[in-house]
Amino acid sequence: MDYQKNLRYYQNKKIMLYGSAALLAAGVLLWVFPRSADNRFIMYRLSILFILVGGAALIITVTSRASDKMIDEAVAESLKLFEEETLQRFDLYERQLPFVESAVLEGYKYFDNSYLRRDKQGKYRTEIYAKTHVYFTSEELCIGAWEISLIEDKKTDKSAAVKYADTEKAYLTDDSMIYKKGNKNTEVKYQTLHIKKKDGEELTFQAYSSEALDRLRDDINHVCERFR
Repeated sequence: MDYQKNLRYYQNKKIMLYGSAALLAAGVLLWVFPRSADNRFIMYRLSILFILVGGAALIITVTSRASDKMIDEAVAESLKLFEEETLQRFDLYERQLPFVESAVLEGYKYFDNSYLRRDKQGKYRTEIYAKTHVYFTSEELCIGAWEISLIEDKKTDKSAAVKYADTEKAYLTDDSMIYKKGNKNTEVKYQTLHIKKKDGEELTFQAYSSEALDRLRDDINHVCERFR
């Protein structure tokens, strides 16, 4: 993974992009519309110079940072071992309950002082991608949870096994994060799944609001009641 390219994707500095595009456009205009016959030769030479410099700067600017597709590929590459390692860690091959489905939560994590980039589909991306898979056994919740950085070689493993006897409840909260850039505020909304233990500790996982998330909360509470 090219972390520097990814960092430039999130920094999204547009001055070089706009400057090189403007220089390229000026070169084209000078070529198509020279001022007069007296300075035509000079204008043509200037136009060639502007086109070459502007075009080269534009290519360098575009190719020196990651694209939406490259970020998606980086996420997939970083998580390719997630499922297998989670199954092995909790020895889940034959332990899963047959009557309740496991559930996956994944997406970009929103937090203070993170980068924020809106992609071409309108989705807000940060430099941290989180994936959580909740499995049910007869004794405990087995939760595989990774948070991977897209701008440095760093992975946070929040995986945990929680005994039903130690679990008080699962619940959801509606949350949001406000990002400020200049005079513009951008609010990103999401939900948080809380798994509260009887000792007061809470495990939290961000997710997008959905019926599947509501069902996961209910499944956790129902299974906990049944197997406590």
